[in-house]
Amino acid sequence: MNCRICSEKTSFSFEEVILNRYTISYYLCGHCGLLQTEKPYWLEEAYGDAIIDADTGLIRRNLFFSEMLACILFKIFRGKGSFVDIAGGYGMMTRLMRDRGFDYYWSDPYCENVLAKGFGVDFSKEEKFQAVSAFEVLEHTADPISFLKDTLEKTNAEVIVISTELFQEPVPASKDWFYYAFEGGQHISFFQKKTLIEISKRLNLYFYSNGTFHILSKIKISSFFFFLVKSPLRKLYLFWIRLFLQPKTMSDHYLLLQKK
Repeated sequence: MNCRICSEKTSFSFEEVILNRYTISYYLCGHCGLLQTEKPYWLEEAYGDAIIDADTGLIRRNLFFSEMLACILFKIFRGKGSFVDIAGGYGMMTRLMRDRGFDYYWSDPYCENVLAKGFGVDFSKEEKFQAVSAFEVLEHTADPISFLKDTLEKTNAEVIVISTELFQEPVPASKDWFYYAFEGGQHISFFQKKTLIEISKRLNLYFYSNGTFHILSKIKISSFFFFLVKSPLRKLYLFWIRLFLQPKTMSDHYLLLQKK
């Protein structure tokens, strides 16, 4: 089986039961370090529900991520321009970012927009977005490079901020890493830092990682600041941001009322 990133030959790593019924194999690429499942024939069943019941960290993750994301986007763009959350789920990140004053939009073909209604995006209009967020998405993709390339092309974005848990070799045993998420069957690609670096090279983008967020970018950013936003000091920067950006909570409220 060839690697989904670099097309090099992979080697069998282990097998495990997913969705409580299918025994599948996992393969490791010795070149770029991608760990991938065999061809994922079970995805239609796995996406009966877009967000699995066991994703208990969804709200906590969105709150934490929105703080770091606000700091990063304000540092790079001063909050100016438009942004979009790809595979935005229920719309929580979009709502949180709009509440922080960013002109943020939602996109997700597989999930209902519950919290950011009225702010979905139509890519056929070929609008320009300064940056894209895609949190907990890459591990769901059977072709990560095509996903990222397509995302950057249709958004015209300069920066894409992603999150996905990284592993280090040796490959974690199946019982030792929650991120395999065997019960849901949706995670089919797993990354090391060197895998993301390989992707950035193939897309001719700068790569940055602070361990939680990973950025692929057409422009250079401050690595020091990127690490700083993981620390409690980001709270001070968020206070600074509030001096410049007005929350869109009430303006969105009135805008949506006018549309009815």
